[in-house]
Amino acid sequence: MNELERTYFTDNKSEVSLTNPLPMQIADWLAERIFNGELPRGHRLKEEELASMFKTSRAPIREALYLLQLDGLVERLPRRGTVVREYSDDDIRDLYEVRSILELSTIDRLMTRWNHEIYSSFQDILHQMQTSVVDGDNQAYSQYNSMFHESLFQFSGSQILFRLYQQLGYPLKYLLQFSTQTKEQMEKSYLEHASIIEMLHQGRFQEAKEILASNVKNGLCRVIESRHSLKEK
Repeated sequence: MNELERTYFTDNKSEVSLTNPLPMQIADWLAERIFNGELPRGHRLKEEELASMFKTSRAPIREALYLLQLDGLVERLPRRGTVVREYSDDDIRDLYEVRSILELSTIDRLMTRWNHEIYSSFQDILHQMQTSVVDGDNQAYSQYNSMFHESLFQFSGSQILFRLYQQLGYPLKYLLQFSTQTKEQMEKSYLEHASIIEMLHQGRFQEAKEILASNVKNGLCRVIESRHSLKEK
């Protein structure tokens, strides 16, 4: 059993889920390990090994690797096949810059759409975020964090903005998780999100944009710091 197989079969979180197609499950599993450093830059991802590990044919493996290639997490090299690509700090800064532009655009659209139902929906998300902070559950927090930002797009009414945001894909999903590793980081993040909603509810949309911009910037700094800490270990 090789290193990749040992990681898979000893990971309690790797049980098969029926909520997503198999290629997406495989891509999720690989993406998480690329970002946490278990699969380092240049690591070769062999279709036959992955197919054996996931007990499937090569077709879902190829599709999973294609999804990761679209997001820039892997690349195909002559005579080497598919290998893990380095996601540099500059790449992350570019991604967060695009994210910031898209998210700030949602605030402009919420100015004419904000109502009590939207406010109530965000309050429910904030409650779950706060519970995750109290529990010290950073994985649950990252999920509700993602839900919060996706809701900005959904309630903005712009399907185009939402589709563009979704195209940020796996990198953003796992970088959000990296941005809140500790309870202190989660607490600070939660307060920023709560302030955004309070400003929106008071009709102070410019202030909401300023807090949102700061939240994205702070998240970027935490991600860069966390990645460097992992590299030093």
